[in-house]
Amino acid sequence: MGGTVVGGEAGAAQGQAGQAAAGQGSAGSGGRTEEQPAGPPAGHGLSEQRGLLSRRALLRGAAGAAALGAAGAFGAPFGSGPRAFVGITAAGAQPARSSALAAAATRGVAPAAAETERSFLSRPDLAPPRLQISLLTSDPAAGYLLLTPSAIPSARGIDAASQLAAGLGQPGVMIVDERGQVVWFQPTTGLATDLQMQSYRGDPVLTYWEGAIEAGIGYGTGYVVDSSYQPVAVVKGGNGVQTDLHELQLTPQGTALITAYAKRPADLRAVGGKSNGYVHDSVVQEIDLATGHVLLDWRSLDHVPVTESHQPYAAGIYDYFHVNSVCLYGDNELLVSSRNTWTLYRIDRKTGAVLARINGKRSDYKMGAGAVFYWQHHARSLPGGLLTVFDDGAAPAEEPRSRGLVLGIDDATRTVHLVRAFTHPANLLTPYEGSIQLLPGGGAFIGWGAQPYFSQFAADGTLQLDGRFPTNDQSYRAFRSPWLGAPKSPPDVHVAEDGLGQTVVSVSWNGATEVASWQVRGGTAASRLEVVATVPKAGFETTITCREAGTVLAVAALDARNRQIGISALKPV
Repeated sequence: MGGTVVGGEAGAAQGQAGQAAAGQGSAGSGGRTEEQPAGPPAGHGLSEQRGLLSRRALLRGAAGAAALGAAGAFGAPFGSGPRAFVGITAAGAQPARSSALAAAATRGVAPAAAETERSFLSRPDLAPPRLQISLLTSDPAAGYLLLTPSAIPSARGIDAASQLAAGLGQPGVMIVDERGQVVWFQPTTGLATDLQMQSYRGDPVLTYWEGAIEAGIGYGTGYVVDSSYQPVAVVKGGNGVQTDLHELQLTPQGTALITAYAKRPADLRAVGGKSNGYVHDSVVQEIDLATGHVLLDWRSLDHVPVTESHQPYAAGIYDYFHVNSVCLYGDNELLVSSRNTWTLYRIDRKTGAVLARINGKRSDYKMGAGAVFYWQHHARSLPGGLLTVFDDGAAPAEEPRSRGLVLGIDDATRTVHLVRAFTHPANLLTPYEGSIQLLPGGGAFIGWGAQPYFSQFAADGTLQLDGRFPTNDQSYRAFRSPWLGAPKSPPDVHVAEDGLGQTVVSVSWNGATEVASWQVRGGTAASRLEVVATVPKAGFETTITCREAGTVLAVAALDARNRQIGISALKPV
């Protein structure tokens, strides 16, 4: 692995991770929501006319919705569909039962065949981690699952070879379907975070960060790729800082909002330190993607004193603020999340002036019952006067479990009230990281950060999907979005012969989302190929056995209308 991890997200979180382990709540069939009597703000909603849109138009709309947190009306929960159990485990290993897996078992749901290994003959260079997914209600319209698997060396204590043998796989960026089948996997040299679908110049793109992480601070580069997985932009911090792992948010103006850190001298006597101490100054930059120019360079120490921090002072560089998300707040402001002050800051997009504080020691807003959050992550401003926040609640623990919060905010009265809180039935308590994405219909998709889980909930809190990585594997954030992928490279094919003299063809096409079936064409020359076999696509890699395949063959990818959308290179038999 090219990247390294030392410690947790914040230095203090290392020693508190044990306190924030998963709770001992009983396994159940659904999550829990906590609601204020007041409903969502009036006028909040998202009409759905998907049947009237082309797939490309739908995807562009989904990209825009994803950039806004996929805001949707708090209506009825998703319709109930057939339940299915999907277990993807290491060969010969018993699948660990999450709460949702146990719920599926108690309801008499028959398990589907388990995929026992994540190795592919057609792509031996790929080793994505194995997943377990309990799918209680199918929701394919919600799209694919976007994850960034990364192991935790300090907790794992094993080398890269042992990591692969244990099923943790390579670090990288990964898209899977709701049954855990790999759609796209790209290993990364360093660690990766924050894979999500966004919109750039009206087109859907994927964005992610890659680099090294030390004591919860990232030093790396942001990437923007198009639907063929070709680079559109590379995002680097300016003015002497490197792009941090926590945020890469695109704006309608063609800019990127990023976070970064810089060592800076500070007087720390007010928090028990020295007059000539140092802090990790949190940096927010807005960067023009086309030119790389820095349009805004905001430094926390210029605007927020160290006394606002809830992080206990310790010798060394004091991480008093710890920025971990930034997004637009209206057109002219940014919403900046500070983990260690428990505060969301509204700042002027041009001048950087702090206009208001939400939560924390100096909150300008009155926080309603259940709306207060601690050590939070991934704050998003949504249409209709809504905020979503992942409330870690640790570490150290301030709450018994982490929550995905939907908050109503009234800037006129300076009040915040709880609209909905999503919690895991196992009472997961996350010491750092995490995300909440509001889905159309009022449900939510939640990544549990340092806990190796990701979950989807209906609007009423019912658990619809529960997934997990192997122990000591995690995804910084987790999202669910529609996506159309059309790689420029051709399908990959492996050809072998079985003991009966038959030709065994293994084919895959990393990142292609429109393949419905594979067609093997064999013959004696490229100009003399005939159809040998046509089979439906079966997972990332499909295996096809042919009795007669000639001396050379190629494999064509067909879409749902049996149109060829790609073909492999010619292979000898």
